[in-house]
Amino acid sequence: MKRFLLSVLAVVLLLVLGLGGLFASAFIGNAPIQPGLVDGFIHVVPDSYVTANILDCGDGKVMLIDAGDDKAGKAIIAELAAMHLDVHAVAAIFLTHGHGDHVGAVPLFPDAKTYALQADVALAEGRTGGQGPLARVMPVKPTGVRVTRGLVDGEVVQVGNRALHVFAIPGHTAGSAAFWVDGALFLGDSAGASNDGKVRPAPKVFSDNTDENRASIKALPARLAAAHLDVKTLIFAHTGRLQGLKPLVDFAAQY
Repeated sequence: MKRFLLSVLAVVLLLVLGLGGLFASAFIGNAPIQPGLVDGFIHVVPDSYVTANILDCGDGKVMLIDAGDDKAGKAIIAELAAMHLDVHAVAAIFLTHGHGDHVGAVPLFPDAKTYALQADVALAEGRTGGQGPLARVMPVKPTGVRVTRGLVDGEVVQVGNRALHVFAIPGHTAGSAAFWVDGALFLGDSAGASNDGKVRPAPKVFSDNTDENRASIKALPARLAAAHLDVKTLIFAHTGRLQGLKPLVDFAAQY
């Protein structure tokens, strides 16, 4: 019996160490999150290990790109208050994908329309689970999110004085999206910034299909050029940001 228990303990220890290694590989070497005002209209709001983004759309209205992990939305609501706004100022919420740490505060904004790529609507609402190594073992449960409309690749959504361009970049999840707004490109979890200023692909442990993720990110510079959209800032969900399109171009050349 003692030998059996030791064997079980060894297996559990190996599993814990293995998971720890996967988590470490996802976060070690990342550029730290940089909160604050970006490009004069984007408020990057840290929420634990992820960020939400509040974009000024004029006339006292804002949109969110992602809504953090905290269901109470403390950080987002505090930032709105610092802008002399409240929850009713949020006119729209755009989800880069449907994982739980991006949809937490969505139900708190009663006047907001919520958008996600069609392929991630069920994931955002908690009607289905993700397909990544970690997501497959997580329970599926309703999130309280109700997506107003599923987005399609290539469409443009106008919110106040901001035009948001939609790019489907499947891989991290089936419905992962990048959003371009006035020179800022929001990539959610589909990519990140390393400490040495390079673009990193989505971590394997959290992603549905790493090959598809890399291919989607690799294709982005050409797609942006075809749409005549210049990029000043790359904004990621779990890391700091990068300046200009060059880091993305370098990633495309590498892969």
